[in-house]
Amino acid sequence: MAWNESLEALKGLVAEAAQAAARVTKSAASVTKSNISILTEQDKQKKAYLELGKLYYRDFITGEEPDDAEYLPLCEAITEAAKNIEALRGELEEAKAAFASKPAQEEPVQESADLEEELDNLHKELDELEADLSKLDGVEEKAEEVKEAVEAVFEVVEDTPQPEEPKPEEPKPEE
Repeated sequence: MAWNESLEALKGLVAEAAQAAARVTKSAASVTKSNISILTEQDKQKKAYLELGKLYYRDFITGEEPDDAEYLPLCEAITEAAKNIEALRGELEEAKAAFASKPAQEEPVQESADLEEELDNLHKELDELEADLSKLDGVEEKAEEVKEAVEAVFEVVEDTPQPEEPKPEEPKPEE
C-alpha cells in the first residue's frame, strides 16, 4: 500500500508541476503575443506616416493644395494604430502583472527557478526578434527607391536616340 500512496503522491506532484508550467507558459505567450502585436501596429503606423509624407511632399513640389480625401485615410490609419498600440500596451501590462502575481507556493521551488530561466530565455529571444525587425525597418522604402531609380534609368535609355549603325564600306576596286 505504501508503494501505491507514494506513486499517487508523485503523480500529484507531476500534475501540479505540469499545471504550473502551463500557467507560466500561457503568461509568457501572452506577453510575447502582445509585444509582437505592438510591433505590428508600430509597423503599420510607420508605413502610414511614410505614405502621408510622400503625398505631402508631392503636393508641396507640385504646388497643389492638399487633398483631404487622400490625407484623411492615412491620418485615420495612424490614429487607429496609435489607439491599438495603447490598448495592447495595457494588455501587456496586465499580462506582466498576472505573471508576477502568481503565488510562489503554487510551484515547486526548483521548477519555479527553471521556468523563470526559460522565461528569461524567451525574453532574450524576443529582444533578438525586435532587433532583427528594426534592421528591416526601411528596407521596403529603400527597395522602392531602387526600383524607381532603375525605372528612371530605363526611361532615359528608351528616350535616348540610338545612333545609326554605320554602313559597311564597300571595298574599293584595286587599280
